Amino acid sequence: MKQKKSVEDYLKIIYILSKRKGVHGADIAGELKVSRPTVSVALKALAEEGYLFLDDVHEVHLTEKGRQIAENTYERHNTFRQLLTGLGVDEKTAAADACEMEHAVSPASYEALKRLTDNRKGGE
Repeated sequence: MKQKKSVEDYLKIIYILSKRKGVHGADIAGELKVSRPTVSVALKALAEEGYLFLDDVHEVHLTEKGRQIAENTYERHNTFRQLLTGLGVDEKTAAADACEMEHAVSPASYEALKRLTDNRKGGE
């Protein structure tokens, strides 16, 4: 599971779900609209990379390394979503586009867009 987008999407979903309750493979499958066997394979690969672990009851937990990536991806997503909705894009489209942008934009461009978003908030 080396694809950056896929890794970030899984970690972000686990991070979001873990804020509400314990996370299991079925929860992840439902959120990502993929099969449970697909999630099982992905979780095994992510665990091997040191991003997460499963406990005795098969609950998924992020490691520090996984949590950092998840938080960063989640922040990028929210920044892009806010920027797009602030420009008048509807919420559904903004969320879908932010999901693509969070993986594709360079750190330098992201920081510039984040400053723009922060400046827009400050000027309101």
